[in-house]
Amino acid sequence: MPALTYSFQQQIRQMAPNVDVIMTKAPVLLGLIGKGEALTQTKFEWQNDFLNSDIVVSSAAYLATDTTIVLGTGEGNRVTQFALIQNGGEVIRVTNVAGDTLTVTRGYDGTTAEAIASGAEMKVISRPKVQGTDVLRKDEHNDRLVSFNYSQIFERYASVSRTQQAVRTYGVDDELDYQVNLRLEELLREANNSLIYGRKYVGTGAAPATSGGLFAFAAEAGSYEKDFAAAEISAKGLNDSVEAVFTRGGTVNTILCAPNVARQVTKLGGSTIQTERGETQTGHQILSFVSDMPGGAISRVVVDLNMPKDRALLLDIDKIKQRDLTSIYDQDATLPGGDYFARSIRGEFGWEIKNAKECVAVLKGISPTVS
Repeated sequence: MPALTYSFQQQIRQMAPNVDVIMTKAPVLLGLIGKGEALTQTKFEWQNDFLNSDIVVSSAAYLATDTTIVLGTGEGNRVTQFALIQNGGEVIRVTNVAGDTLTVTRGYDGTTAEAIASGAEMKVISRPKVQGTDVLRKDEHNDRLVSFNYSQIFERYASVSRTQQAVRTYGVDDELDYQVNLRLEELLREANNSLIYGRKYVGTGAAPATSGGLFAFAAEAGSYEKDFAAAEISAKGLNDSVEAVFTRGGTVNTILCAPNVARQVTKLGGSTIQTERGETQTGHQILSFVSDMPGGAISRVVVDLNMPKDRALLLDIDKIKQRDLTSIYDQDATLPGGDYFARSIRGEFGWEIKNAKECVAVLKGISPTVS
């Protein structure tokens, strides 16, 4: 009987249209990121896109008269003979490079030599070339890093009895299709949680692979962290974090947070909101944060109910992609002779998170309440 069947019984349906509809209604991070290239294997890699650093760090303290300076491990690759390095108000001229050890001229071009603190950051101003010399034959890829992740299988199962499928429910044309879409929403919620909290695990024959998410990559890469020590979020704390990301060579365009943190961001604009006598509404909402840095980097506030109340993430959302090994689909899962209809919803994909060290900042220790 037609009432006991469903029109898509033998179909393997791609669920992309259903996913798009759900993501339009659900304000979660998963709906905001783009799709990367399709995967061809369960482990996938990518190269992080950033310029080699022009900052070198002193490995020890030096007097203003010292002419030998040892940099941090591997940082000698950033310097060449005749390079100029800024140390406070002093310009240092490099006369020789041997690994990470520099022989230098202090107080170059009339500048005043200054002491160098251990761990001091110094900027390489330029690396000039002598006319007529050969091309620089030095590996410039010292900062090139490759990251990787694993794809993860996400699955849900929907089943209704033949009686349920036959009964006509108000507002539901097909009970099984209705249940499939509910399970799909649950699958997408799980995928969104994986994007935020997931841990990277290769998997074995007895244990499934899992895809690492934002917090995992932030910890692995050493992303900037700001601890608010149980206080509400502050403009200074946000600005400090945006500046820290910027000085690492990254950018921020998104603040991902729970509702309580979004309310705290809105409070930052409280003293600047004015109403006129004729207005009949009160209250306000801040949908973006403009930093006090020159140029005023703008970060939109994205509220995700899956985020913890005491943490927020500053992100460059353009660096985050979903990579599909198989996109989400559903297919018949009814066993022969069963008095029911069933569908299996499944997809296998993982997360590409580029430049986590430069483009992610973790805000922690935020008050879970709003005063």
